[in-house]
Amino acid sequence: MKNSRQFLFRGLLAAALLSAFGAHGGESAPAAHQAQLIGRFAAGVSAGTAEIVVFHPASQSAFITVDTRSQPSSFQRISLRGLGSSALTNPTQASNLASGAITSVASDVNDAGFSAGGVQSLDISGDLLAIAVQASPKTDPGVVAFYRLDGQGNARFLKKVVVGSLPDGLKFSPDGRQLVVANEGELSVSFATDGIDPLGSLSVIAIKQGLPADQAVTLDFSDFNAGAKRSIELPAAVRIGRIGATVAQDLEPEYVSISADSRKAYVTLQENNAVAVVDLRQPRIERLLPMGVKDHGLAANALAASDQAKPPLALKSYRNLLGLYLPDGIATFRVKGKEYFITANEGDDRDDFQKPGETARVSSLALDATAFPDAAALQANTELGRLTVFNTMGRNSQGRYEKLYTLGGRSFSIHDARTGAQVHESGSALERLAYSRLEPGLLNHAQVKGRLDNKGPEPESVVVGQVGKKLYAFVGLERASAIAIYDVSRPAAPRFVQWLQNSSDLASGDLSPEGLAFVPAAQSPTGNALLLAGYEVSGSLAVYEIR
Repeated sequence: MKNSRQFLFRGLLAAALLSAFGAHGGESAPAAHQAQLIGRFAAGVSAGTAEIVVFHPASQSAFITVDTRSQPSSFQRISLRGLGSSALTNPTQASNLASGAITSVASDVNDAGFSAGGVQSLDISGDLLAIAVQASPKTDPGVVAFYRLDGQGNARFLKKVVVGSLPDGLKFSPDGRQLVVANEGELSVSFATDGIDPLGSLSVIAIKQGLPADQAVTLDFSDFNAGAKRSIELPAAVRIGRIGATVAQDLEPEYVSISADSRKAYVTLQENNAVAVVDLRQPRIERLLPMGVKDHGLAANALAASDQAKPPLALKSYRNLLGLYLPDGIATFRVKGKEYFITANEGDDRDDFQKPGETARVSSLALDATAFPDAAALQANTELGRLTVFNTMGRNSQGRYEKLYTLGGRSFSIHDARTGAQVHESGSALERLAYSRLEPGLLNHAQVKGRLDNKGPEPESVVVGQVGKKLYAFVGLERASAIAIYDVSRPAAPRFVQWLQNSSDLASGDLSPEGLAFVPAAQSPTGNALLLAGYEVSGSLAVYEIR
């Protein structure tokens, strides 16, 4: 999810000179639908444009966040009306979608008591658009700005509603009666000197007859603090990362997804390696689900851990190397009446704010000789030496590391929403797909290999949509500049379908997918389902048709 750090990612994985549209390899499911690129908005864009995208069926428009130097704290309409089904003939250069009106959210919400510090995300229910706006400074309470959209996509400001610190992800319930906001409560940019760490929280805004309430119900995690009335309910495996932080300070909500019956919200707590389940009927935080660890000692979970290895890159397994999933994006879906959620396991740390940081390279750590009898070989730069791990976990009483915990699962996971049990983990599949599609020359480039020692291709976002009788998950890989499509009609046994990548160099095409939106065929201007993808670094918007 876009955050206040406004990273311009430079360690991009470039695509090989392969088709952006066809399925690859022997893993493709028979009779699966295929996606092709039919639309792009790429003229005059830059980083900070189109990071998050949503669709408005009535006006046949996409709405994107805009947060650039010239247009801060804004959103823009891009019309898809009249969009055809023909594949773009020059996909990395084409821009066949016209620029629509840009709305300055800051001019609508700023007053003596509030100053906009950026827009984070947006969602639409019916003709109601909601957009999350962080404050300046970001540690102050943010707001959600609401707009009414007409049949042409023109936006009329309605009101703002105060929520928690750094509202990030937000989602309307399927029945349109509530908006759930994940308030990240991120550390101050100058935390090392000012010590400001606001509470992470969730805000629920009631919607009645299409109008949002004037006030939100904001839930924080104070009841889970040590000694508080629900402290016994805090699972030990939920990671509390900052020394001295309360649970309520340390938990940082990120992405939101809501069950089909509108009764439950599922919210990723990325840095805490957990998902919060929220009962929306009350509303209250029902429970916290730890995501557990991934064993990279298993062959199925092999990884490419060194940015100094020479191609072809080998995926290897390592004993006592574990991964914290640290999920970012999340989506819910239902199969045969049973609810599931799927997470994109990106990984994240707080080193930008904490001094000293919470991570280190394996080469700098004292490894336990019993756990790592081959420590000298492992700590070579071409093995694990360059890999980033948490320096706060895995030490024994002698201060030596018996286990190593790296950041992110480099994968997606599917969970039973009722129990939280993991029913599928993609293992090394995403890395294997990514690296097999890059030519040797690109694999040997520093910008291509630069993330292997830190989260790999970085699964960032995920959406699920139904096409015909099949359910597909679309997983955005931020560093790989790609989207992997899987058939999840059988949640315990997903099947890879297609790899979407629209760049053959580091200068053109669509770079670093951030926000994804699925458009069902019944709402699509082409009559077929669409995938809308916003790209953080290129600032472009891509429209794929799925047939």
